[in-house]
Amino acid sequence: MNVLKEKLISIHKWNQERWLIVSVITSTVSIWFSLILTFWGEPLNLISVFNNKRIFTWLGLILTCIAVFFSLLFAVAQKCYEYQELNNNKDKMKLKVLQTIDNTTNEIYDRKYITLLEQIASITNNIIKAPKIITKPKEQLKQIIKCLNESLCKILTYNDYKINNNEMYVCLHYNFPRQSEEWYLSESLFSERNISTDELLSNSSTFKQIINSREDLIFFNSKEDARKQNKYIQDEEDQYDENHNLKGSIACYKIQIIFHSIVYINAIISFVTYSKKFVNTDDRKSIDIVKYNIKENILSVFKKRFNIELCLLYIMKLNEIENQNLEIKGQASA
Repeated sequence: MNVLKEKLISIHKWNQERWLIVSVITSTVSIWFSLILTFWGEPLNLISVFNNKRIFTWLGLILTCIAVFFSLLFAVAQKCYEYQELNNNKDKMKLKVLQTIDNTTNEIYDRKYITLLEQIASITNNIIKAPKIITKPKEQLKQIIKCLNESLCKILTYNDYKINNNEMYVCLHYNFPRQSEEWYLSESLFSERNISTDELLSNSSTFKQIINSREDLIFFNSKEDARKQNKYIQDEEDQYDENHNLKGSIACYKIQIIFHSIVYINAIISFVTYSKKFVNTDDRKSIDIVKYNIKENILSVFKKRFNIELCLLYIMKLNEIENQNLEIKGQASA
């Protein structure tokens, strides 16, 4: 059906390019029945008279069928083209509206993020008190992680290759370096993998590699390659092929929330598979394309939402510290 539609559209475009020839043909077709057959049908041997009845000759019948065919073909080709252009215009308008909404939403996120950064700076400089946060940033982070998981699975599904939500594990670790070096694991809707903090911060972990890297994304389509480079620590969930090579992929994405050259929050998003690779091929170009799309079209978009909730979580932490200090002072004065 699509092939037929493309052919009809091509015919209409051909008609537009040769408008003079087509105009002559269509004009001839339009007057075929009303003029040519009526007045010149018999002289041109297109119509014969039998028992006072006018009937087509074989020549007249063939030419009439050709005239009807071309008339119908041009009409259908034009309607098909108009329908296609109408849908294209709708799609273009829809895309334009979505792009406008996306740009506007990003501006809102950026403005809110800057406001939160300014507030954090004022709190840490003792200019204002840390307000109480009631929006439950931990719950928001949980939902964002869930949506990120779904988006990653969607972008990694192509042709007959698919990664399901339960085959992708996404987690977020964060810390507040001005308070301590301790890393926290954000709550997730998925079961947590069995890896200790010591293993996480080991020099051989992918997590540690991204912390020490100037890059914001480390991407291993093959865990086995990462292990051979001493950049991956195996866990109990890992699976192996018949050659005892690790299955699956791993990647880590770094977020740093910095204001006036001060690092307030570090965060690492890790996403990993245990049975399937991100890209079902060893072709370097294909892997690089997927890596680029994940970074630019998925992670960079979610980063704005993570930034806001992490800032709110930090303000909540600062509020807790202030309340603890007030309790200590109260106990001391008592």
